[in-house]
Amino acid sequence: MNCQRLLQGFVASIVILLTACAQSPQKITVDPMFPPTTSRPGNGEPLHVRVSDQRANKVLGSRGGVYRETATFSIANDLSLAVQPPLERHLAALGFNVDSLNPNTVDLHVIFESLVYNHPKNDSVGHDMDMAAIVRVEASRQDGSNYKGRYKVKRNEKFFNAPSTAQNVEKVNALVVEVLENMLDDPQLMSFIRER
Repeated sequence: MNCQRLLQGFVASIVILLTACAQSPQKITVDPMFPPTTSRPGNGEPLHVRVSDQRANKVLGSRGGVYRETATFSIANDLSLAVQPPLERHLAALGFNVDSLNPNTVDLHVIFESLVYNHPKNDSVGHDMDMAAIVRVEASRQDGSNYKGRYKVKRNEKFFNAPSTAQNVEKVNALVVEVLENMLDDPQLMSFIRER
């Protein structure tokens, strides 16, 4: 009888431990990969790129579960340093002259205001994930002219089970790329960069 109770207690402890581990905080490495492009709309226009992380909340969101307050998603690396090099390479592939010393160079300051990857607190079937990103851009020239824009991506995806670590990394990086592509699709921003 004592052995059976001991075994039940041991099994219960293991289940609790596994549950806690399954909902432990998770760090996601940001490493955005832009799709290849064949168009070169940049036409050699000079650009200097800066990326800043000005998010008020550095936590992406919660993984859900009983301990949702501590079962969080956060970024493992520096968001600015992770985004700037691939963004520069992408802009160069689009035909812009990145880090040019030309006096007409446009300073393109990309500012991350928000990045959300969160399992909402609900009892719906499946595993929902709320995803959102907000980026602000401040483009300026030495003559004092400037252009400001703000771009937002927001969506919800449903998974049958909680997404794997690989899926989480893929979704967050895809979100970063999507909001930056929305920025680059802004015709007014492109028009400002091309002005001489």
